[in-house]
Amino acid sequence: MLKTVHFEIETITPMFISGADQGKAELRAPSIKGLLRFWWRAMHPISSMDILKQKESSIFGSGGENDSGGSSFSIRLVYNTVPTAKEKFPKQNIIVASKGKTFPVNILEYLAYGTYKYEGKEKGNVFLREWIKPGTKFHIDMTFFEETYIDEVLESMRVFSLFGGIGSRSRNGFGGFSILNDDEAFGSLSFIGSSKDAYNRNSIVSLVRKIENQPYTSFTQRTKLFRSKTPHVTWDSALAEIGKIYRSARESLERRHVYEKRQYVGAPIIADKKDKSFLDRHAKPYFMRVAREGTQYSSYILYLPSLYAQGLDKDQFGSTIDHDVVDERFSEICAEVNNYLSQNMETIL
Repeated sequence: MLKTVHFEIETITPMFISGADQGKAELRAPSIKGLLRFWWRAMHPISSMDILKQKESSIFGSGGENDSGGSSFSIRLVYNTVPTAKEKFPKQNIIVASKGKTFPVNILEYLAYGTYKYEGKEKGNVFLREWIKPGTKFHIDMTFFEETYIDEVLESMRVFSLFGGIGSRSRNGFGGFSILNDDEAFGSLSFIGSSKDAYNRNSIVSLVRKIENQPYTSFTQRTKLFRSKTPHVTWDSALAEIGKIYRSARESLERRHVYEKRQYVGAPIIADKKDKSFLDRHAKPYFMRVAREGTQYSSYILYLPSLYAQGLDKDQFGSTIDHDVVDERFSEICAEVNNYLSQNMETIL
């Protein structure tokens, strides 16, 4: 018998998600299913990639994200209209210095880098892409074709809703959402505690596996979670706070115009029109999240560790990668960032 679980969703932060037309905002079920797959994998650190992929295919299907034939469930989005915008974000300025001058930069635009272009002093940064407004409501219906994996999918959805986001720049806190009917949707699922206190230490500890880092970002024993020390009254001030802290953490690693350490936090690093990182791309292991808690907003930064360049023999310049060296360096630099975060935020885990 088919079982359908209904989720009532409300967006918390601007959501950059689109279809074929990258400039037009569009909610897409395949994108959400792909993100759900990512969080399921993060929750299952398994040393054998063959075993991991086999089970992942049983749950999510082995074809493309549009192919639900091999999947144990399907996703359907239900909504009337989706309010979108290209307007500027609320001002949350910081002062930056460059070439002997200082000028204001909106930290929210810093976090959304790549979604806009600079149109001169008069217009400033202008968004190239529409974004779905905070407070937008829509429904997700998950229909399960078999019962075997229902709990695992629901657990993944729970973690996705707590730490992830939908669309571009989700690791920078955009695309955050809340599940309005979480108690109903998750039923008797005891995983990760009560919805009223989902970020408590005991709940998060239950996610972590006592296993060393894996080739992919996952909840292994070095996982960290940090929370803002004070709540905020708006989403933008909550996101601005962790944006400022994260930016300062990166800058604390080394002096300006040196990128040896920062390339490990996220690549590429483009400076003077050149790529300064030895990998052409590497997503940062940090996930920023704004959560609505009652009438206020709290902000979180989740650190999910991994090995650094697993599966690659050479870097983008043709040099052989010494995995022992780069993995140790990656861990050392993330430890420095985590130490900075712990000094400026509350450490949950």
